[in-house]
Amino acid sequence: MALQIIVMNFNKNTRISTLIKENKNTIDVIASINKNFLKLKNPILRRVLAPRVSVSDAAKVGGVKIEVLIKKLEEIGFEFEGVKSQKDKSEGKIINSMSVSKEIKNLVQLDVRPTLDSGEDPFNIIMKAIKVLKDEETLQIINTFEPIPLIRKLESKGYESRTVRPEEGIVHTFFKKNTTKWVDNEVEEKVKKSPISFEEQFANFGDNIKKIDVRQLEMPEPMVTILKEIETLKKGQALYVEHKKIPQFLLPELEQRNFDILYKEIDCNDTKLLIYKNNDNQ
Repeated sequence: MALQIIVMNFNKNTRISTLIKENKNTIDVIASINKNFLKLKNPILRRVLAPRVSVSDAAKVGGVKIEVLIKKLEEIGFEFEGVKSQKDKSEGKIINSMSVSKEIKNLVQLDVRPTLDSGEDPFNIIMKAIKVLKDEETLQIINTFEPIPLIRKLESKGYESRTVRPEEGIVHTFFKKNTTKWVDNEVEEKVKKSPISFEEQFANFGDNIKKIDVRQLEMPEPMVTILKEIETLKKGQALYVEHKKIPQFLLPELEQRNFDILYKEIDCNDTKLLIYKNNDNQ
C-alpha cells in the first residue's frame, strides 16, 4: 500500500474523524493494529464512532496503550503533541468477568456482537434494553470493544459503568442506574432552564451565525455534520441548525466540549438549534 506522507499535529484529544479527513490511510493503519479496530473499516460504524472518539478513547476501545496508536499515526506523517505515556487507572488490575457477574444481582445480559458482525449499529437495541431496565437491575453488554460513546451517553442519563476484558477481543460493560447522584436527562434539563431565550441569543450574535440544515439527512449524519461544523466555528460565532427534533445523543457531546445549546420547537418535525461557546468557555 502506497502511503501518502503528510504533516499534521495531533494530541490525545484529537478526534479520529479529523485524522481520517486529513489522511484516508488512517483507517487502514489503525485497523492494522489488532482486530478490535477492524470495525473502523465498516462505513456505518465509522460514521458513528469516529466523530465521537478521540485518540485516547480509541486506545481504550482497541485495548492498547496510547503509545502504540501514536506510533502508527506517526508512521503516516502525523506529529504528536504532548506526553505520550498514558497511565490507565485499571492498569495492573486483572478482573475476572465471571466473578464480577456473580457479585451482581438481577443481571440482564445483552450480546451485541451478532449485530456488529452484520454491519449495523447496536445503539437502538441497547437503548431499548435500557428503557425497560429496572432500577435494581444491571445491564451487561457483551461487545468486542469498549463502547466509549455509549458510556458517555448513559453516564449523562445517570448510569454508572464498569468495563472488564475477560479475554482478548471480548469486552463486558456493566451499566446500573445511580439513583442517588444523577437525574435522568440532566443535560436536557440544563437546556430547558437556560436564563436566556432563543430569540434573544440569536439576536445577540447578529451576522456572526453559520447556518446548516440537517433535516433531510439520515441518522447518524445529522450529529456527525453538527460536530464537524462546530469545530470550524470562529470565536464569537454561533451555529444555527435546522433539525427535526432535539438531538438527545448530541447534548452530552456538546457539554463535554463546552458548547451551549438553545432550541426552539416549531412543530413535531421542525426544531431550530443555536449552538455556541459562551464567554466563560471561549
